[in-house]
Amino acid sequence: MIAPIMALDLATCTGFAVGHPGGTPFSGSVRFAKPGASHEAIFAKAAQWMNGALVAHAPGLIVWEAPLATSFRRGTSNIDTTTLLFGLPAVIGAVAYLKGIYDLRKASTRDVRQHFIGQNPKGHIGKKLVMRQCRAMGWSPIDDNEADALATWHYMCALIEPKLAIAPTPLFGRGMINRRASL
Repeated sequence: MIAPIMALDLATCTGFAVGHPGGTPFSGSVRFAKPGASHEAIFAKAAQWMNGALVAHAPGLIVWEAPLATSFRRGTSNIDTTTLLFGLPAVIGAVAYLKGIYDLRKASTRDVRQHFIGQNPKGHIGKKLVMRQCRAMGWSPIDDNEADALATWHYMCALIEPKLAIAPTPLFGRGMINRRASL
């Protein structure tokens, strides 16, 4: 049997999903610190949470959405955001490595959304469509962080077990997702 896959949408409020390919994932979101907390406080809480999550779920593979290079976000990013976007993957990867998990992967948001909703709309539209698709899959994410983690989990499961890639296709109910009028 394939070990559980853990998918993360890393941010101050991080979404997570973990489970075996073809199974039902355990998911949620966790806020690492109160607004205004220092980077060190956020990173320390992230490391602590990750350590506990690894003990509880024992994943064999961890995947997270790769942060965009700051050159792609020129004018919309600052040093604080950049520090978090690149610091959290470093902290999470280091904790996993210390626990003996070496299969650490990054997935582009574009690839995840293309797989999960068949398109890559930007901003809030993409997030709404991912939430809607999660609900169509029978999941009830509490926020877009959890929904993004579920989509990333499904994407990675489909790469590991290609027969699972069929689930979010129009044949299985995604046809309604492209109807923008109901957004």
